[in-house]
Amino acid sequence: MTEYLEFFPAPFLEDLVQGRCLPFIGAGFSVNATLPPGKKMPDWDSLGRAIAAALPDYEYSNALEGLSAYSHEFSRVKLVEAIAEELHTSTIQPGRPHEEFCRMPFDRLVTTNWDFLLEEAYARLKRYCMPVLSEDQLAVANAAASVKLLKMHGDLHHPGRMVVTEDDYDAFIGNFPLMSTYLSSLLIDRTAFFIGYSLDDPDLRQIWHIVKDRLGSLRRPAYVLQIGAAPHARARFERRGVKVINLPSAPGRSYGDVLSIAFRELREYWSEGIISRSTATEPESKVELALPRTSQSRLVFFSVPTQCAAMYKEHVYPIAERWGFAPVMAADVVAPGDNLMAKIYALINKASLVLVDLGSPNTAFEAGLAASGDSDSPEFIFVGDEQARLPGDVSGLEGALVSRADPESSVDWAVFLRRLDHAFHRAFEVIRPKLDDEPTRLLKQGEYRAAVLASFSLLEHELRRLLERSSAGSMRLRRAPILGAMIQDTVVQDALPPSLRDKIATHYKVRNEIAHTDRRVSAKGATVIVMDVAEAVNIVRRLMND
Repeated sequence: MTEYLEFFPAPFLEDLVQGRCLPFIGAGFSVNATLPPGKKMPDWDSLGRAIAAALPDYEYSNALEGLSAYSHEFSRVKLVEAIAEELHTSTIQPGRPHEEFCRMPFDRLVTTNWDFLLEEAYARLKRYCMPVLSEDQLAVANAAASVKLLKMHGDLHHPGRMVVTEDDYDAFIGNFPLMSTYLSSLLIDRTAFFIGYSLDDPDLRQIWHIVKDRLGSLRRPAYVLQIGAAPHARARFERRGVKVINLPSAPGRSYGDVLSIAFRELREYWSEGIISRSTATEPESKVELALPRTSQSRLVFFSVPTQCAAMYKEHVYPIAERWGFAPVMAADVVAPGDNLMAKIYALINKASLVLVDLGSPNTAFEAGLAASGDSDSPEFIFVGDEQARLPGDVSGLEGALVSRADPESSVDWAVFLRRLDHAFHRAFEVIRPKLDDEPTRLLKQGEYRAAVLASFSLLEHELRRLLERSSAGSMRLRRAPILGAMIQDTVVQDALPPSLRDKIATHYKVRNEIAHTDRRVSAKGATVIVMDVAEAVNIVRRLMND
């Protein structure tokens, strides 16, 4: 059940899932920072008033004029020092809304703020954020950066680059033509999403001037996020071509609380949307991806260097499947126009286990994505050199470390596969109790489709164990590891009573329709399937224990 998702227009949500949303973070977002008791973060107008108060015989009109007057009276150096003091740069820390926002898998964003709250929030979440302040940085690729942060108006570490006075604003396009062009190019196919801006904010006015000047009537729609905005404020935005997403305020809930909940709901919607638009090439992975976000999955996400992908699919996927997991790589899930980082984030959120080959910086980054979530992290298996140490981004994660094999040594290779087999076994024992209870739990929650899928996932694992005991069954399992083939195997046919065997075959057809179509299932129908499959599971387990 969501609280705020319904207030976001469908076209905006579609752009979000398709990776066509470009956030702009303004001064109003920084008021959500964490400060020592008695301190308060100023918004744009409060900052202008506080600094202009030092001017003798000055009648305040707006923040930009006040800051410009202060610079003229006391020098730019003193203005930057005064701003740093008012923004509490020595004590300020990101708040919960900053962290919730930074958990969203954006790969580009723009800020006009001079502080470092976004960079620090990303660092807390172990995601490398690359600030871009100068035009010469625009041409530099940085594959390790999960986020590029365009600091349009500079920051307090680069006082000469700060856009802070009227002269700075007037000269911006002339002084930074490539920055303006880069911003315009981003907005050719991305939708602007303003957070922390008001119509009186000169930052928003300047950005919107650049967009209208460069793109004119061909610009994409733009949205601004507001909370409890009055009708006249919404009308002013609308007249300027910016659509208002107005979230309701609630008693006892702060501005930051509303933002935190909204960002979390958007992130979950994004992840679910990425998965629903994708087509998994592995059939069992497709079933696991169809489960709701809150269910216990058997998905194992393989984060491996591209050159090793074929090896893992040939030799390690079967080990994962034998222990009841459904393996998947990002390349196994195909969707047009994907934001790769968003897809990886969505897959990791679904996974119960993540295998990370530490042979590439990109794989360490993907492991860091798993660590940045706000829910329980999945289990981990790390593959590295004999003396491998986890990189800084994932050093806080716990998991089995399996030494990489020498591909030229058959002995090393056999040891490597045995160690992986043991690691997968241990990981499955961790999630096994939840898998046993999952079909019944989902039934109680009214997740009838998911309950059917979860019950067959449990049966699949037990049938694999049964077939592994038989040499003939084991050979057939290697050739045809699909659940349907296992149900039809003579070993399984002999194990189940004829009446139950027929029911399972019929239920399996329903399971396939649920997994691959929009077929609904009633509470009664789902309950019957779960009970029959549970009976089959118990029979197979008794045979295993005999």
